[in-house]
Amino acid sequence: MEHVIITGASKGLGDAMRRAFLGRGATVHALARSQISEAKNQYSYQVDVSDVDALIQTFQSIFSRIDKQTCTALTLVNNAGLISPVGPAAQNDPHEIAKSIAVNVSAPMIASKAFLEHSEHFSADRIVLNISSGAGRSPMEGWSAYCTGKAGLDMYTKTAALEQKDAANPARFLSVAPGIIDTDMQTTIRGTSKDSFEHVDKFRAYKEQGALVDPNDTAKAMLQLLDDPKAKNGKLLDIRDYL
Repeated sequence: MEHVIITGASKGLGDAMRRAFLGRGATVHALARSQISEAKNQYSYQVDVSDVDALIQTFQSIFSRIDKQTCTALTLVNNAGLISPVGPAAQNDPHEIAKSIAVNVSAPMIASKAFLEHSEHFSADRIVLNISSGAGRSPMEGWSAYCTGKAGLDMYTKTAALEQKDAANPARFLSVAPGIIDTDMQTTIRGTSKDSFEHVDKFRAYKEQGALVDPNDTAKAMLQLLDDPKAKNGKLLDIRDYL
């Protein structure tokens, strides 16, 4: 039996991946701040991933529902992300900076730690898929917090992968830039002012020109990526190679 844990599963790419995994018969553990649509073979957990204690308790609940004897594949998708604060680094609100790092870096690290700890004695194939961004690999004015967080997530992926080399059942860590998807995050980006984000016109043009990718198409490509033997442990990937 395949079990999949997804953060940020109520909308956008997370919701599309939730439905894609359910469609192939997996049991999905869906985490989100808001209420998640109910579905067969799904467990829902309403949690803010930036709340450390709540996140730890949620993983305890998740693994109380997973039988290691029957689990054949186990995947964690660290999808929850936060674009704000958007604006020059000197003007960003300190609390928003802290929240950004908590959601984009700390939460995936804490979730991955819990995943590794609880599944240490599983014989199932284990994968941690971190949803990164091209912004973590190329700097962009106005996104200092977001770029920094995603760059940190990429480095965490590579470091955690190295640590798995001597594990009895190594978990595979992957980080993927998901491309430009038609989600609420893109709506937020298009709504920012040019003073805060000088590239906003380019992102508005993506929408006007129909250049945004449907999240369902990206979700299908993500499943292909996970099944790709060339997606080696610690690799930084781009979903456009699978679309």
